[in-house]
Amino acid sequence: MATLLDDRLVADALDGLHEWTGGPDRISRTVTVEDTDALLAAVTESADTLDHHPEVSHDGGAVTFTLWTHSAGGVTELDIALASRIDDLVLMTQHLVRDATGNVHSADDPKAGTGTGQTVTAAAAYPTEGETTPTRPSESATGDATSEDGMDAPLMNEPGTPRQDAGPVVVPDAEPGSVEPQPGNAAAPGMHERVENDDDR
Repeated sequence: MATLLDDRLVADALDGLHEWTGGPDRISRTVTVEDTDALLAAVTESADTLDHHPEVSHDGGAVTFTLWTHSAGGVTELDIALASRIDDLVLMTQHLVRDATGNVHSADDPKAGTGTGQTVTAAAAYPTEGETTPTRPSESATGDATSEDGMDAPLMNEPGTPRQDAGPVVVPDAEPGSVEPQPGNAAAPGMHERVENDDDR
């Protein structure tokens, strides 16, 4: 069940929403857009996804959305989530987008989303077609791999000798219940001896 929000939580949420007003009982926003049918269709689809629907009234080009959770008797986190989604959909119908800093730009503006900074494309963290990962110091961005004493340090992708001085490999027996012979006839750790009784003979 959705959690009912108190006055303070609703007020905090309204600070982050665009042109929404109200209180803990209900929140609402009136918008004017050219294509009300497209907006209403998009809002209906989002509301279906959240399984939470607004009360909608329209007068000409003005559409008013009113939100509250009937079963909780007031505004819940579902209402705040849907209000935020409606804000995004209103911007989309107006061919606008909001960047990470909260500024609104034309969706056709190539600089939209950059805020006050510049667009930076990060290098891929994996090899792309036609490229390989560096295997030698000359190809690496970190320089050479020579240690302070002049010896070449091993590179990350050059395997060492992983089994050096590791001792014998202990592998579980494929046949359950069987016991590998142990020094002094001790049972193998984690293994159980099969005990024969008269019925097995």
